[in-house]
Amino acid sequence: MPPIATVVGQLNAGPPKPVICLDTCDILELVQCLDWEKPGTPRSVTSIQPARHLLSTLAVDPDRAQIVITELVYREWTQNIAGIRKKARDFLLKVDDLVSQPYQAAGFAGTVLPVYVPLSTSTLVDDLATLSTALLNQATQLNFEPIQIQLALDRVMNKRRPSHDGHIKDSINFEHYLEFTRLLRAGGFAEEVVFVSKNRKDYWDGGIARIHPDLQPEINDPAVQLRFFGSLNAALGYLHI
Repeated sequence: MPPIATVVGQLNAGPPKPVICLDTCDILELVQCLDWEKPGTPRSVTSIQPARHLLSTLAVDPDRAQIVITELVYREWTQNIAGIRKKARDFLLKVDDLVSQPYQAAGFAGTVLPVYVPLSTSTLVDDLATLSTALLNQATQLNFEPIQIQLALDRVMNKRRPSHDGHIKDSINFEHYLEFTRLLRAGGFAEEVVFVSKNRKDYWDGGIARIHPDLQPEINDPAVQLRFFGSLNAALGYLHI
């Protein structure tokens, strides 16, 4: 895991390309979409296609964009992926169980229905986990920087967003992405740098997929110029990918 300055040097020395900074939730949701948002309401699966499209694009043209994550994003993904895979399998089992009821009714009524192949026996969860892993591995990781960790802790102590509820992890990511973008700009980097997070509670302006007003001055600082998007799909649309 290279220090921020090393990644900055590589980007400034290489072919010009936009940078996409990702949050943990936006990589995990490729599997987590197979779960309930709330009882009776499945999560949206719209995150899958943009991730596949981005990976396919980079497979053909690696210089079309650079994905960046922090060391913390990698650790969080590693800590959570197994549990999320289990929940996805449980979700498919529940769907199979729900579908079995109308098939029982059809049997009693003498109605012939098409043969149903149980979803829980498919490779869907494994395939989505493979996609999530590929997106994670496509990214360059930023090593932890002591100064950014301290700045994140300061946000917790002062209850400053995104740590207004006392959690430090989001501030660790945010401080590293701010410093990363700041150093890029100081080195003359003119391409777009975007930060994507579906974390509504800590980054969004209420239910609107734009950065919270408390954080807006920091990303709009002329020395930073970091753009925020609430979904990878929105970010790719902005970057014309």
